[in-house]
Amino acid sequence: MAGSSSNTAGQPNNDPQNASDGLRIVLPAPLASGQQVSAFNGLIIARPTPVSTSAEFLSRTKQIPYDVFINHHGRDTKHTVANSIYTSLHATGFRVFLDKNELKPGDFFPRALEEAMCSASIHIAIFSENYAESPWCLAELAFMLGTGTKIIPIFYHVDPATLRWAIKGKGRYADALSKYEMESSDEHEKKKRYSSEQLQHWKWALHKASFFTGYIINNQE
Repeated sequence: MAGSSSNTAGQPNNDPQNASDGLRIVLPAPLASGQQVSAFNGLIIARPTPVSTSAEFLSRTKQIPYDVFINHHGRDTKHTVANSIYTSLHATGFRVFLDKNELKPGDFFPRALEEAMCSASIHIAIFSENYAESPWCLAELAFMLGTGTKIIPIFYHVDPATLRWAIKGKGRYADALSKYEMESSDEHEKKKRYSSEQLQHWKWALHKASFFTGYIINNQE
């Protein structure tokens, strides 16, 4: 992938010892005649029949449904792995949502993000080192889980256990979340910016996502 060295490996997180030469994602639905497939550096995504869209939804939002929504931390992955996935899938004919490429001047981006997540038939969540430092990443993850749409996690220099430990107050993600507990909405008030219920919901979302079968990408020395 762009920005990654040739010694980057992708492997299923349910079998970390079984390393492959690249990232490989295969949707479980069998390919039918006319379905499009994208393959890039071992990444394989077949376009399924959208299950989360409806005529009513499209009429209400007036938006063409996306095939894939990429949830990511911009500073960590926007110009590397996230951009590589976007470019590959987009070139193959998939409609992919990556904020820097899809948001237009004047768009109300919270609404645009929500509509894109609701319309997408697959979500890709890229968990990177600083992922939990972004409230937007965490809010998107919780929202994606709420849609019931399949989520494919990519653990980019992050162990899946880091997501599980957050709910126990341990690890890098837990440290990031603990900062939110001390944040106030106003410097003159003691009202917290994020409620304890919201933070707990984010921890639960991370914990649940850690158990989805996904792929680990690490640079091997």
